[in-house]
Formats: sequence, C-alpha cells, structure tokens
Amino acid sequence: MRVALDSLAAFGRTGDRGGGRAADSLEALTGVPAYCDLTRVTLVDADGLSAFLGDAATRIAVPFDGALSGRAVVSYERSFAARVADALGTGDGALPEVANILTSGFVDAWAEQVDGTIDVDPPETVADPAAVVDDAAVADGAAFVFESRVALADVDGACQFAVLPDVDPFLAYLDGGADAPSAERFAAYAQLTAESAAAVADHLAVMTGLDPDGVESHLGFVPVQRVPALLDDDAYEGAVFETEGAVDAVVAVLFDEREPGVVADAVLPGDDYDPAIAESAVAELGNVAASGVVDGWANAVDTTIDVSTPSHVRDDGRAVLDTVAAAYGRQADAVTVVDATVALGADLTCRVCAFPSPRDVDALGEVADALADGETTDSHAGSDQPDFPPEDASGDRGDGRE
Repeated sequence: MRVALDSLAAFGRTGDRGGGRAADSLEALTGVPAYCDLTRVTLVDADGLSAFLGDAATRIAVPFDGALSGRAVVSYERSFAARVADALGTGDGALPEVANILTSGFVDAWAEQVDGTIDVDPPETVADPAAVVDDAAVADGAAFVFESRVALADVDGACQFAVLPDVDPFLAYLDGGADAPSAERFAAYAQLTAESAAAVADHLAVMTGLDPDGVESHLGFVPVQRVPALLDDDAYEGAVFETEGAVDAVVAVLFDEREPGVVADAVLPGDDYDPAIAESAVAELGNVAASGVVDGWANAVDTTIDVSTPSHVRDDGRAVLDTVAAAYGRQADAVTVVDATVALGADLTCRVCAFPSPRDVDALGEVADALADGETTDSHAGSDQPDFPPEDASGDRGDGRE
C-alpha cells in the first residue's frame, strides 16, 4: 500500500498549500492578517464524518466540479463570523461569499496538479447538516476529508473548512498503476483505526470502571510541521511510548486534564496518595490504552511488537507533539497518524495518537489487510483483564502486552 499512502500524503501536501491559499484569500478580502492553523487529509468511517463538519450554527456548502469534484463545508465560529462581518461592514450576508473565496483559494492549489480545470459553484446555506453527511462521497464505507482551520490574527475562534472530494475522480488522481489504490484498500485502513479505537475504549473501561460515552477514530495524513496542531494548547497528562518490531511507531496517550489530578483519581482509591504513585498510575493507564492499539496490530500479523517503558508527560498538547514532529521531520515531510478519542464521562477524555514510522507504511498496510480479511489471532494478546496494583505502580512494560 505504499503507493496509495504516499500518493495520499502527496495530495495532502497539496491540500496544505490550498489551506494557505485560502487564508491568503481571506486576508486579501478583509485586510486582516489570516493564517491556516491546521491542514490534514483524513480517512474516516462514514459514521464519524459529522465530527469534521463543525458544530456552529452557520454552515455554508460550496460545490465544485471539473477535473476534481465534490464540495466544501465551511463552519463559522461566532467570534470569527462577527470579526469578518465587522471588517467587511456587511453583516452575516457576506459569509456565503467568504466561503466561496476560501474554496476557490483551496481548489486552485489542486487545479495545478491535475489535467483540466476545477469550477466553483455558487455557495449554498446548509439547512440540514445531516443531509451533507448523507450526500458526502464515501469509498466503501469510508470518506475522505481535507480539513483546515483558518483563523484571523486579531480574534479568538476560526472557521472549520472541510473539503469532501468525490471518490471516483479522487482515486483516479491517486492512481499508481499496478498498485493503484481502491476503495476497498482504504476501507481496510478505516477498519484498522476503528478497531484500534474500540480496543482502547475496552481497555480503559476495565481499568477505570467508567463506560465510554463516545469513541471517535480516523486515519490522518499530516504535513510534519502541522503535527503539533493536531492538539490544542490545553493541559494534558499522559505517557509517550515507542514501539519496535513489525511496526515502529511513537504512541502518545494523553488525557485532557480539565482538573489537576483527575486522571489519577480515575484509577487510584481515595484522594490521599503520593505524587509519585499518581504519576505512575497515569503512566500505567496510558500503558493499558496503548496496548489496545499495539496488541491489535501484533495479533493481526501474528508477530510481536515491543513497547518501551512509558515516559510520563504533563504539558500542553502541542508541546508534547512537537517532539514527534522533530523526530519524524528528519525522515519525511508528511506522516500518518492513527487517531482515536475516547470520552469517559464528562470529566475524562483520552486521546491516542499513534504515528507509524514513515519507513513502515507497507507494514501498516499488511496489518490493515489482515484485519479486513479477518486473519487475526489471539496469540499475542494478553488473556487477562488489565489490572493496576496501586502499591506497585512501576508502569514498566516491555513485551507489547498488558
């Protein structure tokens, strides 16, 4: 699958340029400095597509057709929309035209890479967000999304800019000859991410006794310089691991630390415990979550993947992922991320970001194919339910199992 993923990563770099051009177009329109905070191309199960289309009251859809076809969906946060309206002096009436200009700037970067032209159609107000999801192009149960966040320099808030290409022309663009990607191949990757997320949720539920409220997953292809933007600058606590074996990877397991100590409280009895024990508890919780991903990969191809001793981290999310970007920036200009989010009640959310080495794209493809074919075994999965002994919270694990 190297051709497929390499082509998709290259297309993602084009999308990164498109996001930058969209920001430039916005700046030219408003006179306010603008920038593109995040760009990534994502393969997501169709059921999870709505999470990429924003939750703001104002959504604008902009269809496009020609050499590539599809639609963009622009979701405006209130503060962003108010600032644009103030800059243009036109009220909310200008938002459809802003969406049109953003889309034109984005697809211009695509048009340079394909034969033919791409025409942008008039914008449409989205009255029924569910209809956008229903109409989105889907590749055998998985959808492609090019996501950007475009912001203005002098206001909090942004617009979420999601481009949904139609499947057939998009796969034709990615055509790599004998190893041309297919909808089925990409669906295998979507299954890999979904099963990884489900395993994380199961392991965390056993460890904490909290039933997951929601599970989201997707496979992202991100320019390496954009990796830190996968997380916000809120406080996170968790652990970072390195794997070695069939798939070398960096795995970050991070808990949204809304209140100091909330992560340790989920696994330690009482509220009077030594800080060192609390730190080990968090590392072990991350250990168990990471095993949900790593054991599934190892089982799929009947091998062993070794996992390093966890490194406890407490920092803002972008600072944690800065280290990943620095490590992989020497190997490639775009990286793949298996991304899962598990909500455990109102106060605890776990984010797992697994970054396979750019050199191991083919190995990840073998895992995805094996999962899609149902060729998994249980020979490398722990047979016991994960358990955490507070009095011996070393957090050490070196064999890829809990």
